[in-house]
Amino acid sequence: MSDHKKGQSTGPKTQVGKANSSKNARKASAFTKGYLDWENHEDKRQQFEALAEQWQAYDPSREIILRSIEYAMLGQERLMYSERKRIEGRMASTDIAKTFCDRAGGFEMLDFMTIPAWYFTEDDHGLKDFSLLIKKVLAQAVELKKQYSDQLIAQVKTKYPELYLYLMEGRPITEAFGVALGRRYGQPNPLLNLQAIITEIEKSYGYCLKWARDPRRYEIIIAGIRAEQMQEAMDLEKSTKYSTNFQNRILKGFAALSQLAQVEQQLTYVAEKVFVEPEQENKPRDEASDIQKTGDPA
Repeated sequence: MSDHKKGQSTGPKTQVGKANSSKNARKASAFTKGYLDWENHEDKRQQFEALAEQWQAYDPSREIILRSIEYAMLGQERLMYSERKRIEGRMASTDIAKTFCDRAGGFEMLDFMTIPAWYFTEDDHGLKDFSLLIKKVLAQAVELKKQYSDQLIAQVKTKYPELYLYLMEGRPITEAFGVALGRRYGQPNPLLNLQAIITEIEKSYGYCLKWARDPRRYEIIIAGIRAEQMQEAMDLEKSTKYSTNFQNRILKGFAALSQLAQVEQQLTYVAEKVFVEPEQENKPRDEASDIQKTGDPA
């Protein structure tokens, strides 16, 4: 006699019901205890449920195997994350700045201590392009000072466009360049005002001007240093060992799931055969055959 009480649920019977029950169990359980704070728990949960759906893992055996696959995948992600952080840490250290100053030439002995970080980052917030622009502004200011004339200063907008934009930014469009120059720097004559621009740029944008001297060569030097830092930070032998271990664990997990499915198919086949054969044995025997065997027509 069954211990089941009337009205009490015995759990889901269909595959859909089992799937929903399995999802609810994972949500209610300590599903995310193995994750770190910076990891996306919801993304991991959805990934696990997608694997469970793919492999029809609605039973404890399959979920155990999937959990081992999940942790191997997580280990591989953390390995990649740690390598990236080590590389970023190396790139942010003063070692790369010192190496760069030594190899690039044209920098002072202690420049590596004050050189801006945007030299070495891929996202420089537009400062490398700005450096090329400010170099043009300086060159145009120097040229205008050398060739100064009232006629030339009236043509600054077309002949020296970068210098014009540098000075006139935020000022009324109707204001003449010479007037704006005098109001901004307050020197007694235009040549002194132009010198004030030159001094301002050299003093305020020293590292921008240094970058603009040979940006392409500097990028090549930094790329080489970055590659060296990556190799030192990665520890290729250890990384390869760990990565191979995680990949093997993942492949073994999938192989185990495939083998489990094959075993279940074989068991199902045997069970169906066992139920079919007794039915065949219980069929009515042919009477003519019985007469031939006994020799008695009655």
